[in-house]
Amino acid sequence: MKIEQIKEKFDIDAGAPTPTILSNEINLYLTFYVSNVDPNWDGKSIHMRADQDDGIVTIKFDRFKQFKFGSPNDEAMSGHPLYELGLKPYSIQKVIDSEWIKELKKINSVHPYHKDELFEKYEHFIFFFHDTCFEVVAESYSIQENSELNLRDEIQRISKLL
Repeated sequence: MKIEQIKEKFDIDAGAPTPTILSNEINLYLTFYVSNVDPNWDGKSIHMRADQDDGIVTIKFDRFKQFKFGSPNDEAMSGHPLYELGLKPYSIQKVIDSEWIKELKKINSVHPYHKDELFEKYEHFIFFFHDTCFEVVAESYSIQENSELNLRDEIQRISKLL
């Protein structure tokens, strides 16, 4: 296995990205705050996020198989099983030759219509936040271009899609 860093047009907020998951059996969305630092910020004050704050991104995962959400946080990431492969905080990564995908394939192998090649489409992505880690096995992901400006409105928009 190895970790491949993915660079997007945004940076995950290192302070309080507030990742939010909305999902059903078919669709999976991950919404979070992106880094939006005021160029005039003096570094002395702390900005606490509110639902009305601007600067979010929504990721839609296509044909997901499974996801994990929770620990470790950035301070305990050295305990993550993939840390030694180069796992980084506040970033998006892809796991090449993922053991998790192999495990899912093995679990599914008892299905009467199982085909190993169906699992070749899947990728293992990791979104590492400040307080949580989100991992997903999906065919791909896309950044939603039509998202609302703030978290509360975006959650309402996505809930209508589910």
